[in-house]
Amino acid sequence: MSLRNLTPEQFDALTRAYFKQATLSRRGFLGGAAALAAAVTLGMPGKAFAQQTGGTLRVGRSEEPDTLDPQKTTLSVSSTTNDMIYEPMARAGYDGEVLPGLAESWAFSNENKTLTFKLKPDVKFHDGTPCDAEAVAWTVARHLAPEAASPSAFFLGPLERAEAIDPLTVAYHFKEPFVAVWVGLTLGYSAPLSRAAVEAAGDQYGRNPVGAGPFKFVSWSTDRGMRLERNEGYAPVAAPARIDAVELFHYPEDSTRIAAFETGEINAMYGGASVPLDSIRRLRGNPDAIMIERPAQMMRALVFNQKRPPFDNPKVRQAFAHAVDQKRLIAFALDGFAVPATSPIASSIAGYSPKTAELSYGYDPEKAKALLAEAGLAQGLKARLVASDTPVIRRTAEVIQAQLREIGVELVIETLPIAQWAALTAQGGQHMVISTYSYTDADIVYPVLHTKGALNRAFHENAELDGMIAEQRVTSDPAARQAILDKIQAKVVTEAYWKPLFEPLNFAVVAKDVVDARMNPGGELRVDHLGMAS
Repeated sequence: MSLRNLTPEQFDALTRAYFKQATLSRRGFLGGAAALAAAVTLGMPGKAFAQQTGGTLRVGRSEEPDTLDPQKTTLSVSSTTNDMIYEPMARAGYDGEVLPGLAESWAFSNENKTLTFKLKPDVKFHDGTPCDAEAVAWTVARHLAPEAASPSAFFLGPLERAEAIDPLTVAYHFKEPFVAVWVGLTLGYSAPLSRAAVEAAGDQYGRNPVGAGPFKFVSWSTDRGMRLERNEGYAPVAAPARIDAVELFHYPEDSTRIAAFETGEINAMYGGASVPLDSIRRLRGNPDAIMIERPAQMMRALVFNQKRPPFDNPKVRQAFAHAVDQKRLIAFALDGFAVPATSPIASSIAGYSPKTAELSYGYDPEKAKALLAEAGLAQGLKARLVASDTPVIRRTAEVIQAQLREIGVELVIETLPIAQWAALTAQGGQHMVISTYSYTDADIVYPVLHTKGALNRAFHENAELDGMIAEQRVTSDPAARQAILDKIQAKVVTEAYWKPLFEPLNFAVVAKDVVDARMNPGGELRVDHLGMAS
């Protein structure tokens, strides 16, 4: 049956079911001695949720945001921060439910191409301006504007425009019925912005963000970190946060971050690679720490720039893929806390193709040397890899450097802070990057693999691949979409656009006086839900 022929109620149920599946899809992790399996959450039972209030959560992170303008970034560390400052139209529940955010209700119409939201009344941005339908429509127009070239606009799917019907009613008009609508609309990337704040701050808005979320931005400096304080005016949306403030500190080195946690300088680490993997066993044995673990919907890959010779030659890319020993990489760089990746779609995401395990180029240095010889590079070559300076990525780059040396490749590594890495690698001057993403839906192939994708670091041009990626976005039948996704993954793997490396776990650790800390499927703590024991 066509999606246009479904009743609005049927289509709404379909979008919710799709989101739940995308959010909670998991593959069991078997990490050898680590015995990594399904999600584990260790908390402090017996303490009533609403009792502990006040206090400051002090978070140590491995990375610092590039900007807090959600329409100018796709970095996970920026997203984690923005989810506290901004309020999306809906929120994702811990178990994949679609919950009200700014919107108290919604309905589909117009052959399921229009999604109309009824906003909660009396909501204001942190600057006191109304968070109403006009603000929502203006935000969407800014996000979709061609001149903005927003790297996060793909979260909106095939959205054409938003229309303010009355002060509390706004309609989102899509080109086609979009089953995956909640994947993007539950994120801070898609949340309304204060127009007054954006226009007043201009190019500096990303350092002075104004949203309607549970915490308001106070300050951000290189030496003192970032401070957010509870939004006392959050009541029309939900109960205000239980804690007074959140302070976010950037510790580039794992040892410094761990020391800060163990001495009480910070009382939480979460997001990205903030919890050092070589300290997991130590932290598990720490009676003053609470560990939270959950399989991550993410993967890491070595991505080859096809616009830079000799990586326009598939034999060279295949040779590099054969040269990487994933098991040794995971053991040395991640202390065993990951599983090998086989596809550009993480195996924890619905849409992953198990067939890629058979198609992948396994570790075979002799085959790698033979392929280089066939490409006229028997004497070896020199290549440049640009990686973020996150410790686990830095170690990954160093292990790959050593493995490539075994086949006669001299790899030059350049490491940069994540914000600089994102900006530099978008220009395409490098031969390779270690790419990463965290996402819940197989549509991740659009931003990372489509020719026009904002996160495409392979810099390929392939009309056939672009066509398949576009088609899967609007294919709702699960079997038909999976068939398309299988073809996409097979092409990327066999033609070695990427060498998938590994899929890690999400870890968070909080001090024992932090209560009710839970990790959502994206690997973040809902900071507004946790409390501090007195």
